[in-house]
Amino acid sequence: MLYAMNKSLALQASNLSKTFRLGAQELQVLQGINLSLPQSSSLSIRGESGCGKTTLLNLLARIEQADQGELTWGDRVMRCDRSASRDEVAHRASFLGVVYQAYYLIPEIDVLENVTLPAKISREFDASVQDRARSLLDQMGVGNRITQIPGKLSGGERQRVAIARALLNRPKVLLADEPTGNLDERTGEEVMNLLLRACSEEGTSLILVTHNLAFARATDRQTFLSEGRLNEV
Repeated sequence: MLYAMNKSLALQASNLSKTFRLGAQELQVLQGINLSLPQSSSLSIRGESGCGKTTLLNLLARIEQADQGELTWGDRVMRCDRSASRDEVAHRASFLGVVYQAYYLIPEIDVLENVTLPAKISREFDASVQDRARSLLDQMGVGNRITQIPGKLSGGERQRVAIARALLNRPKVLLADEPTGNLDERTGEEVMNLLLRACSEEGTSLILVTHNLAFARATDRQTFLSEGRLNEV
């Protein structure tokens, strides 16, 4: 099991497995995945395209259902072979943040509204939320763009906004799925440095899926997913 003994755990997965059924065929994507993420730490996952990295993140976020396995968010233990309960979904909003390759910003509303939307959905919106959103946007270097809609931003700016949104609710764990995949090399490096620094300053644990070896090596621990198994490197 991927485990560090000297820190409390932010997230732990035990024996996660996932098989996709295509007609009469079965494709086992994940086989008995064990993963432990200490608080205030970072871990990267690399692997060939199609090996199951995004599926693993979806299982860790309880977005997809596993065939078997157990998941622990802090002190909350959950079986993964059934859909997330309403209580688990509600808890996810405060426990997890997610950053995707494709940004997923709402095009009709401005930057500040995009970042504060999670708080509005969870009905925890007040003036302090706007203050935090502005602070995070400043930290990401896009504080001067708060009144712009996403279509007026560059790819790098959109991803910075997406990171600020993911951190708004002070999550214990941030899942980042190829966050620089749509960016050029220089912009990708800038965004990755901002992501790592922000997680460190916020005390947020990070699981980073990336194809970039240099980005992977910037995390505390590195793993590689192959043939359904996760191994530390």
